[in-house]
Amino acid sequence: MTDDEMYEDYDVDDDSAEESGNESLDDENEYDEGTQEFDFDDGQQSQRTHSKLTRQRSFEVLNKNDLFSESHKIIKEVKDVLSIPSDAAVSALLRFMKWNKEKLIERYMENPEKLCSDAGVPNVMKLDAPPAKTTVSCLICLDDYAPDKVFALSCNHKYCLGCWKNYLEINVGEGPECIYTTCPAPKCKVVVHQDAFKAIISPEIYERYNSFILKSYVDDNPQVKWCPAPGCIYSIRCDRKERKEAVLCKCGFQYCFNCNDYDIGDHMPCPCSQVDKWLQKASDESENVTWMLANTKKCPECRSPIEKNGGCMHMTCRKNAGGCGYEFCWLCRGPWSEHGSTTGGYYNCNKYDKSKAKEDDDKAQDAKTELEAYMFYYHRYESHRNAMKIADEQRKNAHLKEQQILSKFDVRSADTKFLMEATEQLLRNRRVLQYSYVYGYYLDKKSQERNLFEYLQEDLEKHTNFLSTLYETSLEKLEDYQGFIKWKEQVTNYTRITKKFLDNFVEGVAGGLVSTAQH
Repeated sequence: MTDDEMYEDYDVDDDSAEESGNESLDDENEYDEGTQEFDFDDGQQSQRTHSKLTRQRSFEVLNKNDLFSESHKIIKEVKDVLSIPSDAAVSALLRFMKWNKEKLIERYMENPEKLCSDAGVPNVMKLDAPPAKTTVSCLICLDDYAPDKVFALSCNHKYCLGCWKNYLEINVGEGPECIYTTCPAPKCKVVVHQDAFKAIISPEIYERYNSFILKSYVDDNPQVKWCPAPGCIYSIRCDRKERKEAVLCKCGFQYCFNCNDYDIGDHMPCPCSQVDKWLQKASDESENVTWMLANTKKCPECRSPIEKNGGCMHMTCRKNAGGCGYEFCWLCRGPWSEHGSTTGGYYNCNKYDKSKAKEDDDKAQDAKTELEAYMFYYHRYESHRNAMKIADEQRKNAHLKEQQILSKFDVRSADTKFLMEATEQLLRNRRVLQYSYVYGYYLDKKSQERNLFEYLQEDLEKHTNFLSTLYETSLEKLEDYQGFIKWKEQVTNYTRITKKFLDNFVEGVAGGLVSTAQH
């Protein structure tokens, strides 16, 4: 099988191999392959953002043709270096070596027989010639067939084409591991090569098999990852050794290449390690322990945690709640029987400052202060996270608002583009604000830059909230065309203003104005 035959279904030509990724960045930012979720026109502002990211960062957006072109190029390079005649053999060896071309060449040079044996790949891969016998028995169905109706790999285990077809198609139906399918014979480790799949199974199922080869190329390549947005078909290559940076897919989703997580997205201004710590803290059971320490005290007798729910200092460790029945003073934890007028009365305790209880209470107060600080940042993190989801819905539904405007006012379609620009700006601002509270939580409390950070954060937050309120103005309040034009100008101008505040904030952090975050 020739190279052209293997890839003819994907329209890969010589030029595409040289221009892979770059060409896709210049296409319209539109995704139209069955998922309406990303079928939108970004507008000029989004295009500028995409261009800016592309100029500043070393990444490429790749489509299916790009990936096939790249994998084909690697296969050809290995073939030329090692003088292996079969594309299918090289493809199988590359999959075995996780598409690491350098390691494959190194191992093959050291011991080609061992590598091929480990990979289940014979040195020469080809469809075996029909046996010379008049008839051949299939080792599965045990029927006799003419030689041209039987096929065997290099291991010479012969099966009829019908049994082969069923076997291979079942394996493809089971998922990505089908690219490592071996001969049906028990304990045989010879891998079924790509030529055999192409010759035996239906074209539709072979296309699925080929897609799994493509998937393995991305999954095993540390420089290439699938975009995590639901339904997106694109992948992104980031060639830098330091890949902890934001990338922008053609579907419109911006995210951290290193984290590659749809829920996390782009976590600017936080480094990945901070986000990991924050998410762990948010889900960790240790937060429950912190709350218990801050809001409860242990019974001096049985050590059961007790929460104070009234003003009286007389506490009882209730047996019906699993306690021991011990009565004690909430302040000093001493026996309640020793309390009276000599200790300051039943509602005061002058023994408190002289007891070890004060040390315990100081620790509890520190824990409570820390918990209150965490909740302060967590609530604002969650608020902006929820607001970001609303902004995302507004972006997806912007075309509905456009239609309402077109039907109510005598305006052109171009006069409604500001809606998409505003929602995209809100989405970007909310994402940064969300993670700004994670960054702020870990920022050194004694840092001189902290005031500047909070000043920039407050400005961005204030103007983002104003733009959000402005965008959500009911169309019913816009009585006529002049009212619409005034509102449009306000939204357009404030979109630009909030973009400026976002840029100031991001540049302030990235430029070192805030440089003492504790990572």
